[in-house]
Amino acid sequence: MKKIALSGFSLLLILFFVSCGSKPAPAPAPAPEPPKIEEPPAPPAPEKIVEEIKKADNTLALKGIDDARKKALENEADEYAPDELAAIDALYEKIKAKSDDGEDVSAESLDLANRYAALSAYIDALKAKEIIDDTEMFSLAQSVYDEGEKALEEYEALVEDPNSTGKAQLDKATKASASYNSVLIVIYKKIAKDERTDAFVAKKNADSVKAAVAQKAKYDEGVEYFKKGDSLYSMQSFEKAYESYESSKDIFNELYNDIADKRAAVLKAIEEAKRKVEETADFAEQADREVPLREKIDGIEDEDTVLLEEDDYDDPEDAEVDLPEDIEDPTKKLLKSITGDAK
Repeated sequence: MKKIALSGFSLLLILFFVSCGSKPAPAPAPAPEPPKIEEPPAPPAPEKIVEEIKKADNTLALKGIDDARKKALENEADEYAPDELAAIDALYEKIKAKSDDGEDVSAESLDLANRYAALSAYIDALKAKEIIDDTEMFSLAQSVYDEGEKALEEYEALVEDPNSTGKAQLDKATKASASYNSVLIVIYKKIAKDERTDAFVAKKNADSVKAAVAQKAKYDEGVEYFKKGDSLYSMQSFEKAYESYESSKDIFNELYNDIADKRAAVLKAIEEAKRKVEETADFAEQADREVPLREKIDGIEDEDTVLLEEDDYDDPEDAEVDLPEDIEDPTKKLLKSITGDAK
């Protein structure tokens, strides 16, 4: 009996294992795909980086040349020094060709910019010298004028020297310009003061014909120009001061001449009228002798009769504007403010 039960248990156990082995094993999960990593673009070659840096530097350098050249043209370099300008322009074309080839031209660009700046200063010197020579007043600052002459000659010699530098040319041209313009200041100071004296005399003449009353608006304009001249003179703007004094003088002279001519015409008319009155008086006297007037005319022969109303015009001198005859030297005025010297 036990054998039968054992055999049945064994059979059940075998069937269990057989049923378990018939099921397929589960498939393994698929492995996740790795994320895609995009490779960065390859860096530019070292040669390319160097080339780009050079072009950026040249851009700034060439701009410096262009700015200097523009100023020279604004100062009329093409009219005053066309040959010198053409020579510098030829050098500029060579530098631009080197820059296009990728070469570093910063040092050459600075030298060329100095040459254009020197040319502009040279033209400043020529213009100042032209004005000075026209006035023939360079003896007012002869030594400074001579320094300008020397610097001008040295600059012109450097331009002809193929080994000269832009810096050397700029130094000489700047020296010439500064010297001549210093002489100009002295000259304009002198002629401004002389013109002020002439304007003051012209105002006195205008006052003598009562211009402040006859043509007040024009008179006041002349006064304002005179005052403006004094203001500019005190600021050492002598050229502009001269121009204002000149305008003032012209206005006062015009007033004087215009009013004087009219006054002369009026005086002539008055003299003519007086002559006629005298002739009429003589005729009346003669007529009165021959045919005397016997009857009284009402009003005319009364003791308190007023034939003409009293003159109530303002005094013309009250309309005149007082201006100082002398003006203080602005240089001395500046020294007084610094030193406190009241003398």
